[in-house]
Amino acid sequence: MDLEIAALTRAEGLWFDDCGLVLQAETTIFRISREFLAVQSPIFRDMLSLPTHPDAETMDGCPFVLLPDSAEDVTVFLKALLYYDFFEPWPAKTTYPILAGVLRMSHKYEVDALRKRALVHLSSFHPTTLSGWDELVDKKCSWFDDLIDAGYSTIPLIILARQLSIDWILPVAFYRMYETTCENIVLDGRGNFELSGSDKLALVVASRLLETTEVTQILDFLWTPFSIKGCTSVHVNECTKVRTKCRRKAEYWRRRDAETASTMPLDLWNAADWQRLANDVCQICLSQMKTVHGEARRSLWARLPEMFELSDWTELEKMKAEALE
Repeated sequence: MDLEIAALTRAEGLWFDDCGLVLQAETTIFRISREFLAVQSPIFRDMLSLPTHPDAETMDGCPFVLLPDSAEDVTVFLKALLYYDFFEPWPAKTTYPILAGVLRMSHKYEVDALRKRALVHLSSFHPTTLSGWDELVDKKCSWFDDLIDAGYSTIPLIILARQLSIDWILPVAFYRMYETTCENIVLDGRGNFELSGSDKLALVVASRLLETTEVTQILDFLWTPFSIKGCTSVHVNECTKVRTKCRRKAEYWRRRDAETASTMPLDLWNAADWQRLANDVCQICLSQMKTVHGEARRSLWARLPEMFELSDWTELEKMKAEALE
């Protein structure tokens, strides 16, 4: 029985008259090569290898498959398969809807090469090492900017990672929640995206640590010790006075209001701050402060997964390596 197609929309760039398979997702239809799709996906290969019943539905004279996926996801998935420049490897630009759709579909239909390409896009902007995090300073990511500009923060990303067990991106994704948003979005969600109750709780508990104890430890190099052994400042306690003045300023930086995102501890003291401080303290004090500050940042990074009730970095990196091998 040939189905009526008048009320359906042919997907632009994905309807080929010389191909013999029609797919439908929602009210959108696609006509592509049956053989090509079977080669790309073992799931489709198995599905299309089943014997066709004589009374099976057809469309435009072709075998017909109704998919349960969204039309948007099917569209980006097929375009990624058929047009190489539609979804190029990192660091090529892409959008979050394209990335998420390709990842969901390639995971579901076991298109490993495409899935790995999508995972590299995610992983490259969600490092598992502190050095990797520091390398991202001032770097842009087109698909991540999509989320922020739309006001979603990392909520859709966290939900996607939970659904597909991409746990190694979660520490940074959670951390960025408080870099890029405020509490009402965390608690109420945005649009159709809302975090699970357990993830909301983990974020709230971790935020208390990140905004208090962790900030204090990161800035401790400006307080402790009161006087650094071997200080060569010309005037007595001059370096100590400068450090104390800087700490007082830093206390203002950590202040916030309910409508803005927090200044997070890993970002509270940056290269420009060190440069200004270098002009006012001796080299011995500067070197000691950098050592203490670096140790505090490494300690925070090591504990970041635990704060969000995740496996440690060693286990997360193992998961990442297995997924990308």
